[in-house]
Amino acid sequence: MYTYSMYNALLQEGIPLRLISKSIFLVSLPLIAAFHSGKAFASAENEITEQAPPSEHSQPSQFALHTVTTENVVKPILATGTIMAAKSSNIGPKIEGTIEEIYVRVGDRVKAGDALFRTRDVVLRLQKQELAASSALYAAEFRKAKIEFNRVSNLRNKGVASAAQFDTSAAALETARARVDITKSKLAQVEQSLEDAIARAPYTGVITERFVDEGVFISSRASGMGNSAVVQVKKADPVVAVWSIAAKYLPEITLGTKVEIRIDGIPDVIESEIHIINDRIDIASRSIDARSVITNDGYKIKPGLFARAEIFPKPHKVVLLPRSLLRGPPNDPYVLLYEDGKARIRHLTTRDHNTDSVEVLSGLEAGMRVLPSSHLTDVSDDVVMTRKEGLEN
Repeated sequence: MYTYSMYNALLQEGIPLRLISKSIFLVSLPLIAAFHSGKAFASAENEITEQAPPSEHSQPSQFALHTVTTENVVKPILATGTIMAAKSSNIGPKIEGTIEEIYVRVGDRVKAGDALFRTRDVVLRLQKQELAASSALYAAEFRKAKIEFNRVSNLRNKGVASAAQFDTSAAALETARARVDITKSKLAQVEQSLEDAIARAPYTGVITERFVDEGVFISSRASGMGNSAVVQVKKADPVVAVWSIAAKYLPEITLGTKVEIRIDGIPDVIESEIHIINDRIDIASRSIDARSVITNDGYKIKPGLFARAEIFPKPHKVVLLPRSLLRGPPNDPYVLLYEDGKARIRHLTTRDHNTDSVEVLSGLEAGMRVLPSSHLTDVSDDVVMTRKEGLEN
């Protein structure tokens, strides 16, 4: 540092005061920096000496351990399926003949009982007229036979008519009565055929197919053979979603299980449930056939659309573990159990739960404590356990 005498000597030599002050500042600056650096070094040295290094055999602090617990988890089951009509019927004629008139087109909405098409019925109407005339004739003969029987019966009672005459009149009466009954039966059959000549919708629905046009002859004997249908009717309100679900989920699927449905072309998510579980298992895919009923006001949902489902079974308890605690390769993960002051390897069987955690299928139980990856990354041989050895007591 400059002393007072040095300062006066510089002034007497004629050096300006400005230069003297600048020189004093430049000389003092390194001394000031050295003073503060020494103070900071001494403070850091005191802190180092106060913090004792961790012991090589010291146990991890409690907050560093992860205690295994169980949680109630609902893991959605994903499934795909197809939208189907609640009912579907190929309607053919009940009587054979030529299709004379079709009253509906594809896309028409029909109600139960609406006329769909008519088979030619000219011959049936002629048969009805003929049977009606025969019925009147036989009714007249019956009345005549009855009058004759009553007359012979009275004469028989007076002893005038013979037994043979009485038997003959009684037989004539029974014959006339039978003819009347037969004619009535035939007439009823023809009337029913005339009614059946007009095919009607069996239920409220929509026309989805028209297989033939007018003028085609169709035999009723081919009914059920696949070539006798004229139109197809489907009941599309409600519709049914038919799901294909992996058989491994069978224990988790029950009637009433909640389902969220997404259908191609339908922006809204539809909520429903499992209404039917088919006892038949698809042998080729080993999948369950389950079905959900969906209300379809206005026929917005079309049969045949592709659908996806999230099925939410009842909650079940599982062991969830953060992925950060897993060690080893993905196909053979393990964790470090902390027990009795030692770390032991425990191999696990897991499956994905979400991006942050896995579900432990085997290897861990509630209450066990696991070391995080920041502790004991190297485990000595005397505390390492193989999968077969299990957890030492």
